[in-house]
Amino acid sequence: MNVNNNCLLAGGFRFWEKIYAQISFFGMGILGTIGIIFSDWIWVIPYVFIYWYGIPGIVQRHLSCPRCPHLYEYGDCLQLHPVITKWLIKKKKTKPFSVAETFLFYLIFILIPIYPIYWLLSYKILLAGFLISVIIWYLGQFFYFCKRCRVKHCPFIRSLSLLS
Repeated sequence: MNVNNNCLLAGGFRFWEKIYAQISFFGMGILGTIGIIFSDWIWVIPYVFIYWYGIPGIVQRHLSCPRCPHLYEYGDCLQLHPVITKWLIKKKKTKPFSVAETFLFYLIFILIPIYPIYWLLSYKILLAGFLISVIIWYLGQFFYFCKRCRVKHCPFIRSLSLLS
């Protein structure tokens, strides 16, 4: 792995960071999917598309990961093994998000935690687990990972060194 003093994560993501991100993110998707299937299975189709295709097929393949220096410069990835992520990505990008890409990015990350709530209301334990996973993942992203991230074109960027 290359060492770059400009990046706090040049040494890679720590194991606990990957576990934190993955357990909360997959917990959110699995609990949301199960709750919708229990309530009215036909409505799981849009959620499967939004979550189970939207993240790897759109966000990782076309939006954030192709612009990620963690993957290309430091050989690490928070989400998947770097080899899998590089295989998944269509091509490396260096330009900022277009208006359409920004809209799609926000749409996916807004729909993932909101869409399943209606169907989860009648399953209190699933709803509680889902909301806990949502809170853990989004708080971790906004107050920890996004502050340290180096994807300078990401709409969620909160790194003070890249914003100045």
